[in-house]
Amino acid sequence: MKTIKIKEMNVLKKGFYIASVLFLSIAAISCEEDDQLNIIAGLDFNIATLNPEGNRVGVIATTVPPDGRIVYTVNFGDPSGVDVADGSADRTKDLIQKTSGPMVIYEYPELEESVLYNITVTASLPGREDVSITKEHAVIYKPVDTGGGSSGGGSPIAGTWRLAPEAAALGVGPALNDVSWWSNAEEDVTTRDCLFDDTYVFNPDGTFQNMLGAETWIEPWQGAAAEECGAPVFPHDGTASATYAYDAGAGTITLNGRGAFLGLSKVTNGGELASPGDAPESVTYMVTLSDDGNTMELDINFGPGFWSFRLIKDVPPAITGTWRLAPEAAALGVGPVKDDVSWWSNASEDVTTRACLFDDQYVFNSDGTFQNILGDQTWLEPWQGASAEECGTPVFPHDGTASATYDYDEGAGTLTIDGRGAFMGLAKVTNAGELASPGDTPDSVTYEITLSDDGNTMELDINFGPGYWSFKLVKDVPPANPLVGTWKLAPEAAALGVGPALNDVSWWSNASEDVTTRACLFDDEYVFNNDGTFQNILGDQTWLEPWQGASAEECGTPVFPHDGTASATYDYDEGAGTLTIDGRGAFLGLAKVTNSGELASSGDAPDSVTYEITLSDGGNTMELDINFGPGYWSFKLVKQ
Repeated sequence: MKTIKIKEMNVLKKGFYIASVLFLSIAAISCEEDDQLNIIAGLDFNIATLNPEGNRVGVIATTVPPDGRIVYTVNFGDPSGVDVADGSADRTKDLIQKTSGPMVIYEYPELEESVLYNITVTASLPGREDVSITKEHAVIYKPVDTGGGSSGGGSPIAGTWRLAPEAAALGVGPALNDVSWWSNAEEDVTTRDCLFDDTYVFNPDGTFQNMLGAETWIEPWQGAAAEECGAPVFPHDGTASATYAYDAGAGTITLNGRGAFLGLSKVTNGGELASPGDAPESVTYMVTLSDDGNTMELDINFGPGFWSFRLIKDVPPAITGTWRLAPEAAALGVGPVKDDVSWWSNASEDVTTRACLFDDQYVFNSDGTFQNILGDQTWLEPWQGASAEECGTPVFPHDGTASATYDYDEGAGTLTIDGRGAFMGLAKVTNAGELASPGDTPDSVTYEITLSDDGNTMELDINFGPGYWSFKLVKDVPPANPLVGTWKLAPEAAALGVGPALNDVSWWSNASEDVTTRACLFDDEYVFNNDGTFQNILGDQTWLEPWQGASAEECGTPVFPHDGTASATYDYDEGAGTLTIDGRGAFLGLAKVTNSGELASSGDAPDSVTYEITLSDGGNTMELDINFGPGYWSFKLVKQ
């Protein structure tokens, strides 16, 4: 059997398990082998890390050319020194898997030490000698650094970015902050618009996307005849399955995913690419954020010098959101001049009699699209076929079906709605007059706009010829989420307790001295993020019990899945007085308490837990109760 051994190793990431790989060259294959043997002699495989910790891995085996008759046997290596062939240990389950091509997945045990595994893939083709290659795969544990690293969640870089539309937004030179070799000119913002409209999306969940559209900037190393706009080229075409890690302390951003990039796809830590096939699995950039968090300066040493990129964040316009006519007198009116509604304006009772108008929604989406959401009824007039001014079924094209966009020019104080049938206030009012028929509807309407200082009131005026119509709109502002923030158990007696009924902790409750003796529990943090995600932040130690493998009730290292690694969200239903935590291993108060009882094993952790909730003290105290079967556990938390 032909055996080829390859070693790989990647860069360590703070606070996480990560997989690494060291490549050596593949041994030469004998020229005397026939074509069929050459197929399997070209065996290779990729290792994909499938979770932030890096201990869940997938293997994809390939040959060039591919052949569906080949069977690949993947041996993920022995994590415990047990002979995998004897199958005597549970840990050997799934260590050896067979496939004809799709990815096979294995999850290594979570250990607090570095472990090296030999992953071996063997290609078998009937009538031919098997061929194997081995890669050494290291899972490396480092203690979590809570001081700076971030991959999504509350990361300040989360959002959509693009190259700054200005001179020297990208450039290259012999040293840091020196772009003397080349930098873009101001006119390149136009001549290379297919590059300057590319967006780089850092999602809150830690994933990353290149959004390139139909065209981007391509160069001869990608097969282009010259440097020019053209269709994106794989793997730098936005199809990469990528993640990002932002380390504020180190001042770095790392993109993980072959083909993911910032600025220019050719620039890597090892040099400038000569071929798309040379794209690396990850790229790390030095990063500096501006004080307002809306400008990102990136630098990357590619060998002979440094490339620099300046990106700006797409900040949603101030009008983004859902608006309605203000529920008050004179929310809409008309008169001979601006700010004069002497000809007519609505009375306060019209808020009720014309409720079908006052509940219409005008929606400005962050992507520049616009919607009229009118419901089953809106205000109709005779020019639309109604017998009188009355509530009725929306009439095309003013029925909310328009495919519309908007352009808000803050400097000019104008708002243009593009899309036949899209409108603000009243459908009949246009820049050319009041409509006599739905068929006369224009393709766009422009309004003069003034926003209040708090951005929640919009004054619109439109000259329709003989005078001005005016509309006053207010933004739908969602109520502030009182849970958002960091919470801990109240540092006092009876902060947690259990008893036979609600508000009865007669079976047991903590004493005041437990705040000290169980300090590893009272310093645990329960974090409710504004984006709906939830985190248990437990530090190096938390309170353990025998069901988790502890010898007694004591402080100790958090035990999976109740160790803060859960990918969790929360749902607060104020009306029902409930709080649901979704995510296996996420919890409040004590990990063992669930809606179906107290856990006997970590492996029994449910996917969600629901608590009864009451807020008090101006939203700074949270009382939680949970019926676990024989009685109730209660927890008192305070906001930090």
